[in-house]
Amino acid sequence: MADKVIFRDLEVRTVLGNDSWERKKAQPVVITAEIHTSISSAGKSDKVTESVHYGIACKRATSFAESEHGLQSLEAFAEGIARVCLEVTSRALSVYVFARKPRALLHAKYAGVEIYRTRKEVFGNWSEDDNENETAQYAASVVSERAAAINAAGALSDEDHIVVKKLSMSTIIGVNLWERHYKQVVDLDLVLHMKKPTAGDGVHDKVPRYRNFRTVVDAVTDMVEKTSYRTVEALATAVARTAIKQCKVPKITVRVEKPSALVFAACSAVEITRSSEDFSATTALNSAAISQAPSAAISACHTPSQAETPAEFAADAESKLDPGMHSVYIALGTNVGDRLGNLHKALNRLNTDLPMSRLVDTSFLYETAPMYVTDQPAFLNAACLVRTKLEPIPLLNELKRIESEMGRNFAMYRNGPRVIDLDILFYDELLMETEKLTIPHALLHERRFQLGPLCDIDCDLMHHKLGKTSGALYRHLTTHSAAPDDIVRVTPLKTQSHTPLVQSDANSDKEEPSVLKSLSPGTQKETVFMGILNCTPDSFSDGGDFSTVDKAVEHAQELIRNGADIIDIGGQSTRPGATQVGVETEIERIVPVIKRIRELDIKVPISVDTFYANVAAAALDAGADIINDVTGGYFDSQMLALVAQRQCPYILMHMRGDPATMTTMNDYSEYDGDVMRGTRFELAQRVRAALDAGVPRWNIIIDPGIGFAKEGVQNFEILRRLPELTARHIRAASSMAKQPKIASTRDEAEEGFVDEDLAADLVNYPVLVGSSRKRFIGNVTGKTNAKDRVWGTAATVTAAIQGGAGIVRVHDVAEMVDVARVSDHIYR
Repeated sequence: MADKVIFRDLEVRTVLGNDSWERKKAQPVVITAEIHTSISSAGKSDKVTESVHYGIACKRATSFAESEHGLQSLEAFAEGIARVCLEVTSRALSVYVFARKPRALLHAKYAGVEIYRTRKEVFGNWSEDDNENETAQYAASVVSERAAAINAAGALSDEDHIVVKKLSMSTIIGVNLWERHYKQVVDLDLVLHMKKPTAGDGVHDKVPRYRNFRTVVDAVTDMVEKTSYRTVEALATAVARTAIKQCKVPKITVRVEKPSALVFAACSAVEITRSSEDFSATTALNSAAISQAPSAAISACHTPSQAETPAEFAADAESKLDPGMHSVYIALGTNVGDRLGNLHKALNRLNTDLPMSRLVDTSFLYETAPMYVTDQPAFLNAACLVRTKLEPIPLLNELKRIESEMGRNFAMYRNGPRVIDLDILFYDELLMETEKLTIPHALLHERRFQLGPLCDIDCDLMHHKLGKTSGALYRHLTTHSAAPDDIVRVTPLKTQSHTPLVQSDANSDKEEPSVLKSLSPGTQKETVFMGILNCTPDSFSDGGDFSTVDKAVEHAQELIRNGADIIDIGGQSTRPGATQVGVETEIERIVPVIKRIRELDIKVPISVDTFYANVAAAALDAGADIINDVTGGYFDSQMLALVAQRQCPYILMHMRGDPATMTTMNDYSEYDGDVMRGTRFELAQRVRAALDAGVPRWNIIIDPGIGFAKEGVQNFEILRRLPELTARHIRAASSMAKQPKIASTRDEAEEGFVDEDLAADLVNYPVLVGSSRKRFIGNVTGKTNAKDRVWGTAATVTAAIQGGAGIVRVHDVAEMVDVARVSDHIYR
């Protein structure tokens, strides 16, 4: 049995990365170490020479701490202490180290790292003359002592613990009236169970990998202080869920204490341990929601089209799980020529020309001011996630080849204009620094134009060299008072890249400029108007008014004069109860109108309102720019493949059933009657299907589907709660089947977040709202004639703008422009 030599609470001073105020200053660290060894000889002989001197262990630990070790993380520091303790004597078999920083967090007692290491794990063998093939020759006592040293690790045998002690914050917790009215202090103890690093993981490097406790603490603090719970059990579960799902912690133990709960006890508490399996995305709710859509929707969600299109670069489940594939985040930038076209071509090459690789995800699109060399055009920047079997240097060489083939001039001065720039930002968790390549990217921490797009894909991605997430790095660059306003998220409304499938060389260079608009609530200044042009005999509002080409084109020109930024042309009514007219009829109604508009050299983007892929293709060939699909791609299984191939903007709407059946599908009881929750959940599935089919994130605009599978009061609820559509979380208090009652206490509307397990995060997607002249407006105004619902529509447009919608789809453009311009000044 292994004995122990212990020193406890040794306080040292050491420079260990940055302190809580982002300074490179010496910080206090408290160390406890238990050295597992045999003291039998010293115990029997009482000879100092046989003793393991704890004083020497303390001095060596102190010397190591005060040396210029260059370590950045507490994890690496604990590894170093373990090594010096084992070096005290060759008889030391293993060591337990608990290193904690009492000043690591401003509102916690301490943060620490708890590890257990055997001599063999640290040095590769038990002793200098150790030979694994001769284990049987060792004395039985030695074998027994080593086995005991291994067994003494307990839970630390295959994991390390990151500990946060007494994290204090204020929240609403409890069921009594005074508890619902006043916030009270709760103390959290968190233990993050992290996989123990193995040989080759770089744990002894000067800059080892981070598992930053601050990321979890920030996320948990934000959640706890913004919500309320009635039970401590629910709060503890919510904390575990946040750490696991948001911060990617594999396993966590959460202890929640209420110091004021009991009069004659120090506290009441609940302690739980949860792992990622406890919050699996596969739930009964998912199954129930998917069952609401036609079978084509299920197919589209899980089986991307096999058509010969760029959708082939969608990451199928098998490739995502292939352990031989590496996750690589790549930044894309361009400021020469057709910038948007350059990015689309680069994405296509990353998929088709990069060996043993597959494109998995993309960011939104950003227009940014040039950095370093400022006398050059503005850039378009994006990021993507690639799964590849290529090693870092071969991957770099392939990216340089793609840049060269796309026309990048490497002879031009550094940081000058370029057709395309492809930078490796992260490669798994690799830390690499060579003359040719540095991973993570050496300048990432100072580049807003790379961090912004990266955060779209994964804002919790850890920079293991700096010990901060991509989101934290981006906030550091963009939230201080002197931060420049030089990066704007933009959405394409017109591209040059969705050219016909067959194109002659004669017109291959005749590309019109892109139309890029900011549709983000923080930067958008004016609402974008989509004017409705129905080339149908049976639309609910203006059926038959513009059924000839001449009348339709004349009305399109009128809409543009009145302020329309986009013309949305439809050849089939989607009013409740409408029947499908067929592909040929729809093409006959809309294609001649699109061609005539383009012949008149009208530059305004044209949207085609259709759920047929063949109609969309014909419209794009005729000169349309945007596909507006009320089914979100589930009605026609080829639609998403087409959108990916043609690289065009895509308006993806929430709907159930089809126009003939949707009025019977407005039961959201599987979401506790919460129409917004159901809309978010099902819309996220369609967004996920589009991303998996290869549609770039920046080409997707979402629409909650006012009037589609929603009855009157549900449409008002969608408008009232529109900001929740793209929120990261929604609150349980909003999940009510009926109209919300007046809160009896001030915090009743701040219940805990709903655990949705969305298939795709809807944060930052631009939103379109189409409420114009719809029946739910007539129900409350008493206007039975749709054309008399102009001012009722005006109220819904104002609500949409207040809720963050970037585009409104309207019939009465002139009137709504006045309404929106005033609303823009109020809300934007």
